[in-house]
Amino acid sequence: MSQPPVPPPSQGRPPQPPPYPQQAGPYQLPQSYGPYQPQPGPLTQGQNPYLQPQFPPPPQQPPTRRRRLPLVLGAVVAVLAVLTTGTVLMLRDDSTRSDGRASATSPPPAPTPTTIDGRQLLTVDAPKPKSSGDYIQTPGAWLTSRAYATGAERAVTGYNPTTGKLAWTVPLSGGLCGASRNVTSAGLVAVVFHATKDAVKSHCTRFAVIDVNKGVKVWEKPITDESVSLGLGLNVAISDTVAAAGWPGGSAAYATSTGAPAWTAPADGCTQEEHLGGKELLTLSYCETSAGMRFRVGERDPGTGEATWRYEVPKAEGAWLVSSEPLVLGLLQNDDGLDADQLVTVSDAGKVQSTIPLGDDYVAGCGEAGGCGATVVSGDTAYLGSDPHSYSAGNRITAFDLTTGKAIRSFPAPDDSTLVPMRAEGKALVAVQKAEPATPAEVLRLDPATGKSTTLMEMPNELSLNSTLHSLISNDVKVPMLYEDGRFFLHTGSGYFAGAASPDPMTLAFTTSRS
Repeated sequence: MSQPPVPPPSQGRPPQPPPYPQQAGPYQLPQSYGPYQPQPGPLTQGQNPYLQPQFPPPPQQPPTRRRRLPLVLGAVVAVLAVLTTGTVLMLRDDSTRSDGRASATSPPPAPTPTTIDGRQLLTVDAPKPKSSGDYIQTPGAWLTSRAYATGAERAVTGYNPTTGKLAWTVPLSGGLCGASRNVTSAGLVAVVFHATKDAVKSHCTRFAVIDVNKGVKVWEKPITDESVSLGLGLNVAISDTVAAAGWPGGSAAYATSTGAPAWTAPADGCTQEEHLGGKELLTLSYCETSAGMRFRVGERDPGTGEATWRYEVPKAEGAWLVSSEPLVLGLLQNDDGLDADQLVTVSDAGKVQSTIPLGDDYVAGCGEAGGCGATVVSGDTAYLGSDPHSYSAGNRITAFDLTTGKAIRSFPAPDDSTLVPMRAEGKALVAVQKAEPATPAEVLRLDPATGKSTTLMEMPNELSLNSTLHSLISNDVKVPMLYEDGRFFLHTGSGYFAGAASPDPMTLAFTTSRS
């Protein structure tokens, strides 16, 4: 099977520090990376921001557009080369919808909160690895009417969404490698984790589906393809019928309800796959075609593994699945390894319906977390935040008509702050305003029909808390921020290792309820 071409390294890129401690012996990271490898740096060492705020100082001049450094699906050669060296990179917790909520049936909406003043509901400290070889990731956060669940240290944990109290823990044999971004209508999520507690030597070869409403493991199965290794480039997704994982050179899927194997390799002629969950599972593949290696989007038959292609991207340096209904793709046409520079909407007939050029103006959030986490699609509307290009300027959120590709409404951020799209609420958007030193974080409802902005929740205006929320609220979060009925949840799936103190809690939640 031929391998896809790898673009030449970008010029002038500074070496990035490794996310894993240097004392990790033979599993140390290299000092620099190729253009399409994830490049997260180590966690910041320092004091707890509840004791000392950590706001960055204003730059002397506007910064250049920051690199989002996606692991582009087509760069399989570079990724496989890294895997064979025995190095450890940050693992990805990618997959499906951008809001992490139930993907179909949702509970009836609760009464509108009588206050917008948020109080702290839940705080969970970051895990503390005990040895130099211990490396912990906690991907995954999901909200249903019965539970708020997150990844934890060798476990998935569930909390009462009203009281914030721990409700259950599902232990795992090893640390998490990846988790589905969405939860099914039945409250099921998918996770991939290490076979043993040793996060360095054991591979990510265990796959499980967990019922977060009940706090039980539905089933657990092995991933027999050892090329999954330590989970570099891992993507996990779940639909009502199929739970799947994809990584450079491999793919595996199982029936959601029973765990029966669906397929154990990428579709014929393809080298890598990423999946998008929801009612049906959608697959983005990099395949050999008559025109050369191309990205294809389709569905795979869970019985035979055969793929039915819906759309073939003519040519692109990278591609991401943004939405399945309608089908929206984020495409990278440049070879510089930045965020997607255009969104393409594809009709049910497999024809391009509209194209939205993004350039350097908008942040789609496509990259190492899989999908495009900063883009919210609702019906025929897509919401994107702009890149302010300066720490001293605010941004805006723009609503685009996916049938025409044209902008229909913009919402400027108040107080020169940053607005981040979070999820759709009917035909409106729920967004969060990033905290600043003297400005608290807020959850807002933006209505494109009227242009009205309504505050749903305002966090306490405390300098130390503002510092923490400034850090946790971002376009680039790997785990979705969640809001429902006056409750706001944040969770980080970043890696933790010995000797690197986390400045932020692992999980933080607020509520407007006074009970």
